[in-house]
Amino acid sequence: MPSVKASLEYLQDLDIYEHEKPYWVFLQPREGFDPDKQRLDNLEFEERHNIEVRDIRELDFEPVLDKFGFQVFQHQSKFSNFEKHVDIMDYKSETEALLKSTLGAVYVKCYDSRLRKNIVFERTELDLNDLLSPEGPARGVHNGKFHITVTSGPTVTARYMPEADLVRFLKPGHRVRIINTWRSLLPVLHDRPLALCDSRTVSPDDLVPADRIIPNAVGEVYYLKYNPDHKWYWLEQQKSSELFVFVMYDTKSGSHARFCPHVSFDNPRSPKDTTPRYSIETRSIVITKE
Repeated sequence: MPSVKASLEYLQDLDIYEHEKPYWVFLQPREGFDPDKQRLDNLEFEERHNIEVRDIRELDFEPVLDKFGFQVFQHQSKFSNFEKHVDIMDYKSETEALLKSTLGAVYVKCYDSRLRKNIVFERTELDLNDLLSPEGPARGVHNGKFHITVTSGPTVTARYMPEADLVRFLKPGHRVRIINTWRSLLPVLHDRPLALCDSRTVSPDDLVPADRIIPNAVGEVYYLKYNPDHKWYWLEQQKSSELFVFVMYDTKSGSHARFCPHVSFDNPRSPKDTTPRYSIETRSIVITKE
């Protein structure tokens, strides 16, 4: 199919961000607090329309991780639904084995996962530590949902790697990356697919660091300001066996891709009666020898 024309949500280029850092705070529910009345962020997004998003299937080349910042891996998971916490743990182990074999890694630690559904949630509380509790699609073009920027990347590795592994691997001769995987849990995805940006088309001036504050951690994420030079890609009718793999942080210097902005979008070709998006993403520390 030809490229799709989509609307993507960017962070607005506001004067306030010159003296006030963008932020988002997630607090545990407490008596007397109404999140609908008291804002816990200063994020202001804007829709940019008629943005070309090219179908990876139609390309005469294959996007690869080091060049574009993302790649499609063919991999059929043993899991299509998650009912118990052990299912999540087993999926993380499956992801670790996949990344270790495909990227030639000497160490992989899958430290986080997130289920997402494009539905209206009828609940008053969300426990971020409950990995079986899904969230809605993330807002705004971003790189790293939790804690991932040049500044915060080392903090993540120190937080999730055991001390012995830090001593063993965080030394010259090793490359440390934080890699995200994203998979549809539907056989074929139509609703709210993911768009990935060629990192080579992103200027440093497009990146805006923002604080993300949750009950047990403080970190950073990059949001993007609009730039007409950005080039976007997706997989139309993405199958559950077609895994997006993209980089969020990389200690290796050079001109290769060291991050990959991404965002979900309303698919103008989605059938009206399609099943709402259901997906799982993971974040892993991946270490290879250099």
